[in-house]
Amino acid sequence: MSPRILPLTAALLVMGCRPELGTPDYPDPPPWGGDTGGDFLLGPDPYEDGEARLSMGYFYEGEASEVDAPENLYIYSDTFTIGSSDDRVEGYISDVWVHAGQAWWGGGLHWDAARDLSAWTTMNIAMMAPAEGGIAALDIALQSDDKGEGRLTVSDYGFAADGSWHQLVIPLDDFVTGGADLSRVIVPLILVGEGGAAGDQLFIDNLYLE
Repeated sequence: MSPRILPLTAALLVMGCRPELGTPDYPDPPPWGGDTGGDFLLGPDPYEDGEARLSMGYFYEGEASEVDAPENLYIYSDTFTIGSSDDRVEGYISDVWVHAGQAWWGGGLHWDAARDLSAWTTMNIAMMAPAEGGIAALDIALQSDDKGEGRLTVSDYGFAADGSWHQLVIPLDDFVTGGADLSRVIVPLILVGEGGAAGDQLFIDNLYLE
């Protein structure tokens, strides 16, 4: 089950060129009523006993050998809202990020203290954007607690805003090449983009490390 948004209380400087975000104050979301009534989907690579798989608690409902959920899911500068959909890759739902219409948008998963992810090699994440009204310009990043950051363009890993789900398989070493330190990860997932229009959508599902 994907956890819902947590209230935010901290001021952060997230991206190298981003403004300070201040102290956001988001209301608690309405209660989530469980699954949508459909069948549970195992996904393109179902978990098997004995497999090493890390769930971060968000955007993934399947089994894993370890779960280490970040304490916060941040919506940077109130640039999008989050809903859910039964158009999914695994589990019962996917999460839908809806653009608020600002010049940029972004959000991320934040641990309160750094984690050592150096034993993990690959990030898996499924994303889908409608061909019309989908968020197309999109980067994915991972940040260490010294603000070292690896930032990648998701189109380089097979994503396109074409109305189809794309399962991205991203070597964590690619984030290291960009400047992240896997032994000191404080933000295991950042999604950020420029442009877009109010109401544009991005669907996210099936996030785990292996």
